[in-house]
Order: sequence, then structure tokens, then C-alpha cells
Amino acid sequence: MTDSRPPGLFGARNPRFYFVGQVVSQVGTNMQIVALGWFTYQLSRDELVLGIVTAAPILTMLLIGPVGGLVADRFPARRVLLCTHALLALFALALGLLAEHGSIAVWQLIVSALCVGAVNAIGLPTAQVFVSEIAGDAMLRQAVTLNNVILDLSLIVGSAAVGPVMAMMGLGGVILLNAASYLTVVVALLLVRPAELHTRRQAPKDRTQLWRAWVYLWARPGLALLIVIIATVGVFGTSLPSLLLLLTSSELNEEAGAYGVLLAVISVGSLLGAWMMWRAKVVLGTVLAGSVLLGVLEIVTSVMPTVVTLGLVLLPLGMVSLVLRAGLLSLAQLQTRPDYRGRVMAIFQLVYRSGWLLGTLLTSWLAGVLGPRPVIGLGGAGVTLGVALIIMIMVTFGVMSVSFTAARPPRLHVELPQPPEGRHRRRPRHAIAD
Repeated sequence: MTDSRPPGLFGARNPRFYFVGQVVSQVGTNMQIVALGWFTYQLSRDELVLGIVTAAPILTMLLIGPVGGLVADRFPARRVLLCTHALLALFALALGLLAEHGSIAVWQLIVSALCVGAVNAIGLPTAQVFVSEIAGDAMLRQAVTLNNVILDLSLIVGSAAVGPVMAMMGLGGVILLNAASYLTVVVALLLVRPAELHTRRQAPKDRTQLWRAWVYLWARPGLALLIVIIATVGVFGTSLPSLLLLLTSSELNEEAGAYGVLLAVISVGSLLGAWMMWRAKVVLGTVLAGSVLLGVLEIVTSVMPTVVTLGLVLLPLGMVSLVLRAGLLSLAQLQTRPDYRGRVMAIFQLVYRSGWLLGTLLTSWLAGVLGPRPVIGLGGAGVTLGVALIIMIMVTFGVMSVSFTAARPPRLHVELPQPPEGRHRRRPRHAIAD
């Protein structure tokens, strides 16, 4: 008797090649980011210069991000990603050769950061919708979860590996390795079979304006709620890693190794969260509960007295963070028409990164005034109270109804108004009530 069940995510050729390429590329990218941060400060001895080089790619991504959404909805995703990764490889190659010849200057670092940010502004929305083309809607949750795990673990691996690699090969060697790592994605994309992709309908040229995506988004309560949640989390909940660095190095008087251990604990929590998400059903109630719980765990983090107790709280925090991110991104794509996905995901990236930038600036200033502990607690309170207030407002005005079932496991049921008619396919049940 044959097994009629559809193959899993890795049962198909395309996801295997693409995600392996992503692993190698992301490790190389994080190695270069850490190495350039260290080198920039050593070269300039100026915190402002370091801040400019760090913020330059974020600035260009904020400015050009909407264009990336238009590109994602107008052109084939695979071709766009081939072009963007080839450009990133060329930028890294040029910078690496300059570093090898010892002629690199601060202005070149800034220009390079601006160029990388501009290319990523085009590539990131396309990469997010390409995940749905690789996996299809049926496996989208697993694909988004895996993508988040790769991002988390590559940060830890890249940060840990950059020291030994830089000692052996120098800054130029690290950057040249990153250039080579981009080529793994290029090769993976060339090996992807276009005929096996879950192709989506592309928007006509005369209907790819960004304002249409904003109108589309705000006309759908489910998407509007997700965008408000991601803005809240972006402002109040994304500065924890930098605040943990301040906490461990100042108040706890621990060495840099303790900070690395705490980041590793968060990553282990992310792996556990990925295991939970792999087979779980993504529902709006999970995202709302996860947002509130994330804030509560950050409040608890702020009062932990030792590195050991911090680790005990950061483990479940990593789990909740992964579940929340994967849930937000997968629900956003599942509730968006395929020909709008690029622009909608670009809006999500724009809102999240704007919140992250604002939150980082705000928490950096507050940490200098109040210290890291109170700021961690304030950030957690901002997430919890912000999401709770959003739910109260929507329930009060009849936009949403919420109920709780004390089953095993307990469930938070959320109901939203029916979406507009004329969808490309039947609305997933969890997009309306869950």
C-alpha cells in the first residue's frame, strides 16, 4: 500500500538546495558584520563612526524598501535573488580586496554599507515571498520557521567563528569568505527547478503601486492587527541583545563569554520553539498570546540577579520569540493574495525596521540614564501593555471577539470580520476565526 501523504519540506529537491545555500551564506554574512564592526572601531576609535557604518544599511533599506516590494510583485523571484546575491558577492569581493591590500578607509566602509543596504532592500521582500514559492502554502509555516532558525543559529556560529578566522586570514580573508558564501546561494538558485516552484500570480504593471498595498492591508483586520503587533514588538522588544551586553559587562561584572552563553541559550530556545512550530497550527490567538508572553518574560529577565537565572528565563524567551516571528510572517503571507505578497512583506519589513531603529535609539539613551535593568523591564511592559491595549480597543469597538477555552492545551479563540469578497482562493479558516 503506497503512502499518499505529501512529502515533507525536505522531501523535495528545491527546499533542500535553497536552505543549504542559506545556511552557508548567513554564516558568512554574520562573520563579516562582526569583523567590520570591530575593524571600524579600531580604524576610527570613534563611536559615532561605528554607529554610522552600522546604521547605513538600515537607512537605505528604509528608504528603498517600498521599491523592493514592487520588484517582488512584478518580477520572477528567482531571477531577482540571483541578481541581488551576485551583486552582494561583488561588493564583498571589492571590499575584501581593498582590505587585503591595506587600503580600506572609513568612507569606503560607509559606501559599502549603503550599497549592501540598497541591495538588501530589494532582495529581502523577494526572499520572503520566494520561501512560499519554494515550499507552497501547505508547508509555508515550516519553511518560515526553518528560515528563522537559520538566521538565529548563523548569528551565533558566525560570531563564534569570526575570531579564529580573522586571526588566521585577517579582515580581508573574512570578507572574501563572505563573498564566496554568497555564491553558494547563487549555485543553489541555479539548481532550483523552476517547473517545481509554486509560482504565484504576478501583479499587472499598472496595479503594482505601493499605495494599493497599504489600502489592501488596512482593509483586512487580520493583516492590520499583525502590522500593529509587529510595530509594537519592533519598538519595545528588539533591543534585548544589546541591553544584555550592557547588563553582563557592567552590573554583573561578567566577561564577554557570559554574553555569548546567554545568546546561545536564546538560540537553543529558538530551536525548541521551531520544534513546537513544525507541526503546530498557526493561529492568530497564538501570535497574540505569544506577544503578551514575550513582554512578561522580558520583565522577568530584568530582575534576574545572576547569569544562571538569566539563562533560565532566556530559554523560554527564545522559544516564544521564534514562535512569534514565525507565526507573524507565515500568517501575513497566508492572509495575503499572492500578487500582493511582495509589497505587503515590504511594508512589514519597513514597519519592523523603523520600530527597531527607533527602539534602539530610545533604549540606548535610556540605558545611559537609568541603567540596562529598568530599560529591559520597560521594554517588556511596553510589549505586554501595548498588545493588551490593542486587543481591548478592537474588542470594545466590535472589530474582534476573543474567548478562552481551558482545554488541553488551553486555546485563545480570536474572531475577526469576514474579508472582502473576490479572494483568489478560499480564505484559510484561521484567518477568520481560530
